[in-house]
Amino acid sequence: MLTPRGMGGQYKITGKLYPRMTRRRRRMPVVIAIVVGLVVLATAGWGVYHFTSDDSGDKAAACPSPTASAAPAASPTALPEPKAITVNVYNATKRTGLAKTVSDALKARGFTIGKVTNDPLNQPVAATAEIRHGFPGATPAKVVAAQVAASTDKEDQRTDGTVDLVIGDGWTDLAAPEQAAAILSPPPPPAPSVAPRC
Repeated sequence: MLTPRGMGGQYKITGKLYPRMTRRRRRMPVVIAIVVGLVVLATAGWGVYHFTSDDSGDKAAACPSPTASAAPAASPTALPEPKAITVNVYNATKRTGLAKTVSDALKARGFTIGKVTNDPLNQPVAATAEIRHGFPGATPAKVVAAQVAASTDKEDQRTDGTVDLVIGDGWTDLAAPEQAAAILSPPPPPAPSVAPRC
């Protein structure tokens, strides 16, 4: 039996078989490198997914679709033409002939004139005029009220669409036709909102 050099007598050669003389390879660094590589790949993949999904979500939230616009405002109630409104002109002041003068001016503007006399309620009216009407005459009353600056509104129990214009102590004159038209004209539509660029 022979003992090779450097083996410290641990191995003995018998016959034709020889022990391995090379050292065992250490597998630990290879395993660590593989684990580190997998961690790096997993982190990179998660980062790509996270940033791409967040961006798309943020853009969807910041940029609403065109179909999600606010509902259009309800169109205002159509106002009747003056010729379709019957106006009773009453004088609640001590000035004589005032109801006739005002009724003639309203007739010239196209209104249908009903009764022209002193105020049947005989109540003092401090304002320029008092517009009296029932529920059916609420919309026609707006057209009549636009003809008189600083008039007051009073709803009663009548069931027809007639409107009373009761001349008060503060009366001066009818509003100019241009002023009345400006009051009755519908407001301009709101400007369309500009969607943000996505």
